[in-house]
Amino acid sequence: MEKEQYWSRFADDFEERNNYVIGCDDMAYFLNVIKQQKDLKNTLELGCGNGTYSKVLVEEANYLTATDFSDEMVNAAKSRLKTFEKIKVEKADCFNLPYSDSSFDTVFMANLLHIIPDPEKAVAECKRVLKNGGRLIVTSFTFECMGFINKIILLYRYLKAYGKPSPFAQNLTLKKAEQMLANNDFKVEEAKLIGNKMKAVFIKGRT
Repeated sequence: MEKEQYWSRFADDFEERNNYVIGCDDMAYFLNVIKQQKDLKNTLELGCGNGTYSKVLVEEANYLTATDFSDEMVNAAKSRLKTFEKIKVEKADCFNLPYSDSSFDTVFMANLLHIIPDPEKAVAECKRVLKNGGRLIVTSFTFECMGFINKIILLYRYLKAYGKPSPFAQNLTLKKAEQMLANNDFKVEEAKLIGNKMKAVFIKGRT
């Protein structure tokens, strides 16, 4: 399997870097929004990183399969989440998932669609592995509706924490995200921007 290069470098302190870039208060806000998602049942997480969102998701999931394409992130997540009996961490390619059709009640993605080369293909794979009536939950940081000063702060912190952005990075707007889901026959149940100084797209769709 192909090896992820860009994000793997940051596996050991990925959460700390994100907290610095976004700010601890805003990260707490975003995590609280995820914590409010109830009755997730059998859940698949794509792009789990080193497990920041996994620890919140599992509170409302019967079982969580947390996946990432980076070997280093998978190893870091396994170490950080080893005490969580309801979480299995494994490597998976979001464009070609190793799961059968209609396997999951919920698929969750945080900050993935805006950093991968073909986000709509990933959404199509989510549709495939979701059960009929299953739920896709997506959140991704965005510049949309951010104030000028906060954009400058975000860019400065990002460059300091991560250096030059991934070649696949894009600004995912709410409209783009809604269109991706609609193109794959999801019924969009909720779509909004969340956050205070920093913003994120938050969208939920049903199969």
